[in-house]
Amino acid sequence: MIRIENAGVEAQILLEVGGRIVSYNRVGKPNVLESDPSLWNETKEQRLQPSPNMLDFRPYNGHEVWVGPQSQWWKQQTLNAEKIDSDLFWPPDPYISFGAYHIIEQTSSSLVIEGEDSPISGLRMKKSMRIEEDGSLFFQVEATNVRKNDVSWDLWLITRVNGHNENYVPVRSAEDVVLGEPSHPWQGRPTYKVENGYFSFTPLDNDHQCEECTGKAYIKASEPVIYAHCGDEWLKLEFEHHDSSLLHPEQTEIELYNFVHAEKEKSLLELEYHAPYRTLHAGESMQTWSRWRLMRTME
Repeated sequence: MIRIENAGVEAQILLEVGGRIVSYNRVGKPNVLESDPSLWNETKEQRLQPSPNMLDFRPYNGHEVWVGPQSQWWKQQTLNAEKIDSDLFWPPDPYISFGAYHIIEQTSSSLVIEGEDSPISGLRMKKSMRIEEDGSLFFQVEATNVRKNDVSWDLWLITRVNGHNENYVPVRSAEDVVLGEPSHPWQGRPTYKVENGYFSFTPLDNDHQCEECTGKAYIKASEPVIYAHCGDEWLKLEFEHHDSSLLHPEQTEIELYNFVHAEKEKSLLELEYHAPYRTLHAGESMQTWSRWRLMRTME
């Protein structure tokens, strides 16, 4: 576990599991991210070991980077023939989600790490993060094509908080939101509202006849910003805006996925951002960034 701190704010990064950020908070205050501390101190033998045939998934949660679109996760590789032909897209690339990262640069308030080459996606990720003097966290990821042939992906940033948390994304109208179907047929659809220029999932209003409600909102946001109320803090995520024509047609720039259970500790809210979809030639790279802020009130 690597810890960085500045201006009374700290973050912890789980280096051996996808170089993911598993905590972000004011020093001495609760973690605003949804993450399971019982998994942070696994031994090497206990951790998932990436391979082309490793199709397990473990909810370390926190913040990580995937590639999109999901429908292509296993279609740009030749090592697992069963997944090439399958319509089951899950799970994500195990090398990206669960592979080990090594440190390139480190200070008390910043970290630059790099992962291994993925034979599934054909990418190598480098992540840079630093906590600024105002306590905000600046995160950047760079993905490089490590193959001799082209690969086509977008960069997909996912930040997880509790599924009962208030959440807001600025929109111009209700027509700018499309709600996807539940993940499974026995699940209900999550409730939401569009009021005063914001989209919000409303998890506490969900259909109590369903033990679980799930769904993803595809949002044409008026600004690339997401707010989530996490305990006493507001987490604000800011991203770079791009024209929608640059995105893969299966995605929107801002997406929220809500898994709602009556028990708060079993619920999850994913705050997601998709960068432009690009074709990378051999050795070519692309990058994207986000900025996180902890605030006392929603601005």
